[in-house]
Amino acid sequence: MVSQPADIFKALGVETRLRIIELLKQKGPLGVNELSEVLNSTTSAVSQHLKVLKHAGLVRNERRGYW
Repeated sequence: MVSQPADIFKALGVETRLRIIELLKQKGPLGVNELSEVLNSTTSAVSQHLKVLKHAGLVRNERRGYW
């Protein structure tokens, strides 16, 4: 899926999503629980942010075992 520039800009227009991108760049793959602890946010909020970032083609998901 090729993202439209508007999708990318919309995804990056929220500071929390920019922080998620920075954390992933610095630390590598992180789970929702780890991200929510660092961001001091709920796991559901982080999941929603990741969903938007994934739709824009900026992150991908990977399931490891239960997590």
